[in-house]
Amino acid sequence: MRPLLTLFFCLLSIAIPLLAQVYTLRGTVRDAQTNEKLAFVNIAVNDGETGTTTNLDGQYQLRHNRPVKSVRFSYVGYAPQIVYPDSVETININLQPAAARLTEVIVRSGTNPAHRIIRLAHQNREHNSTENLPAYTYRTYNKFILTATDAQEYELSDTLQLSKQDSAYLKMRDLLAKQYLFLMESVTDYAYLRPNQAKETILATRVSGLQQPSFGVVAAEAREFSVYADMPVFFGKRYLSPLSTGSIRKYDFLLEETSVVGPDTVYIISFKPLRGKNFDGLKGLLYINSNGWAVQNVIAESAARDDKRGLKLEQQFELVNGKQWFPKELNVEITVQHLLLRGHQPYGILRTYITNVNLNPGLRSRDFSIIALKQNADAGRQQDSFWQQQRPDTLTTIEQRTYQRLDSVGRKQKLDRTIRTIEYLVAKQIPLGPLSLDINRLFRVSRFEGTRLGIGAHTNDRLSERFSIGGYWGYGLRDEKKKYGADVSVVLHKPSDLKLAAEHFEDVLEPGGRRLPFKLRSLLSDLRPAVLDNLDYTTHNSASLSGRVFRYMQVQTILRQEQRRPTLLTTTQESIAQPEFNITEAGIGLRYAYGEQLMQQFNQVMPVASTYPVLWLQYTRGIDGLLNGAYSYSKYDARLEASVSHRSFGETSLTLAGGLIEGAAPFVSLYNGYGSYSSTYTVYTSDGFETMRPYEFLSDRYAAIFFKQNFGKRLLKTGFFKPDLVAITNIGFGDLKQQQQELPVNFANMRKGFYESGLMLNNVISSAFSGIGVGAFYRYGPYAFDKASDNLIFKLTLSLAF
Repeated sequence: MRPLLTLFFCLLSIAIPLLAQVYTLRGTVRDAQTNEKLAFVNIAVNDGETGTTTNLDGQYQLRHNRPVKSVRFSYVGYAPQIVYPDSVETININLQPAAARLTEVIVRSGTNPAHRIIRLAHQNREHNSTENLPAYTYRTYNKFILTATDAQEYELSDTLQLSKQDSAYLKMRDLLAKQYLFLMESVTDYAYLRPNQAKETILATRVSGLQQPSFGVVAAEAREFSVYADMPVFFGKRYLSPLSTGSIRKYDFLLEETSVVGPDTVYIISFKPLRGKNFDGLKGLLYINSNGWAVQNVIAESAARDDKRGLKLEQQFELVNGKQWFPKELNVEITVQHLLLRGHQPYGILRTYITNVNLNPGLRSRDFSIIALKQNADAGRQQDSFWQQQRPDTLTTIEQRTYQRLDSVGRKQKLDRTIRTIEYLVAKQIPLGPLSLDINRLFRVSRFEGTRLGIGAHTNDRLSERFSIGGYWGYGLRDEKKKYGADVSVVLHKPSDLKLAAEHFEDVLEPGGRRLPFKLRSLLSDLRPAVLDNLDYTTHNSASLSGRVFRYMQVQTILRQEQRRPTLLTTTQESIAQPEFNITEAGIGLRYAYGEQLMQQFNQVMPVASTYPVLWLQYTRGIDGLLNGAYSYSKYDARLEASVSHRSFGETSLTLAGGLIEGAAPFVSLYNGYGSYSSTYTVYTSDGFETMRPYEFLSDRYAAIFFKQNFGKRLLKTGFFKPDLVAITNIGFGDLKQQQQELPVNFANMRKGFYESGLMLNNVISSAFSGIGVGAFYRYGPYAFDKASDNLIFKLTLSLAF
């Protein structure tokens, strides 16, 4: 009996490991013709007992508790392949591209089976969207590579007959075979708290050619793209999502393949805009998993053939804690069309790997500040051991060589110093030791001053991070007047940017202009001052205290004293001198931008674009008898700017502005109509009324609405003519209740209402980054001119793609 019992336990000891044995299979899947690694290849084991998909590097790894008898590899556009492994653990596959299918002639009868899957994914998008999670944290490893591919595939074997152009091509080809053009890596920690609080900290950054980089690569654009949103932002442009409401009426969906993986089914659906539908759409593939009807993988790119920025996005998700699909890997490919570098097409690849996902991090609002992106001080000095722990794989030989060669070149060329110089240039400064020259003071052109030459300088952070002092001097060649000024500021509290400042200048200001606190002008909306043909010579003295009171609110208090000497002619009699106005004002103003975030990069704090409205409110009190002030009045100003995108009509921009003055305010403190028409200046200013003369109206109360609807290419798109169509309507009302004793000439007011509308064709001539167009604007209503042609004006339009 005992020998039989011993034999039983021996057999049992052998059987247990066999029963618990796990079979592992791994490998890489490539294109058989190009050797390119294929992402999201569908892999099914034993007719669907288990399976997986390749990652963004074309690699896969799966484990199964049963012997692997068959493995099926399938991918849209490629012939499927079945492998019957023996005892091999590594299987590398080369898939053959399938013959192209003429989708235009496919005729579907009955209900499209893909529509049922799309509807289910749409119904579950609120649950599957990470934006609706209460909070989460994760770590990212990011790698950006800039390289180039052979655009023409030369075969130049006879080197004796090479031209200079061919020789440059060969040198570039040899260079690209050994290294990349540029390489950078970063490691970040990201945290999110619903509804809109986020922060990202760059823990480590490495940039080829730089020893102490002041910036790091982050995958903000790729992460923020959500196929679950109706109008996701795709690198600065909004597109209609294939999972948006009613998308089956806009997109052509095709169920390419169905794969059973254990208890779940993965539906692979291709999508592209339906023929005859004119909207900003995407094309690509959706991998929808029946487990939660969530998107497991997505491949998306612009469906527009004329898109000059070749952008392709790949996202891979995984199930975290068995309940939430969460991004795992992101990949972005960027190509600037029609740009060749010695016969090669440059392109960039941004790859992001997400790890350490925590869906219950216990975050609170006080854990977040207005700074959404910042870089640790030691981020550029992390040791190799840290990088080895964070990288998903070791650097390849070509990547190592890229760092070695570019770092050597960077040291020789002193690229770190060059980058610092560029940072100052972006801030409109040229560093010269502890001083920085103000670029915007060097040269300026306007109708009033003509060409203005000058110089200005401020102390920079090399002297002090909290204290700044500076001044400027300028001379207008047309008005033949010199201007100068000086200012000083002290930062009292850095986290809230609490700053005490004082300023003095002898310069020019716009009569009846608006001065709202924290109102920054963009590159293409700072054009109106150039059209003004009359300005006030002004002696100005002021002291102000400003800072951020709450997360989204900035407040400024100011006391200023000015003597304004207007040049706007009020009489033709030369014997009557122009009046002078001595004004003392105390004011408080605020800017409220809900959801606004800032980022610290390139040694600067810069705003991050927000989709929420921005509100300005200001109260100004004119004080009679203080600091030689001669006027007593109260002035109230308000402005609201908002922008919203619609999937069918494009982007709507709306600005509401108004003001009221109570009391005896001088002429220069009233409101002019804010016109920007000039007979010699024919560029769209995007600020104010395009057909109104700058000083045509004068009011002590006004209200205005500026409406802009950008239809994009939805309404006007032909084979060769594809501009962005923009409709504009501006309306203003105003009145002048108080009498102006100083002015012998009466100004008109806008009591009856000023109206203008226009159409702009933007990007008639365009590149990947900018565009030029044309606009027509018409003035109508009570203040229209008698001659119709006088009401119509044409202007050039300028636009930027970033």
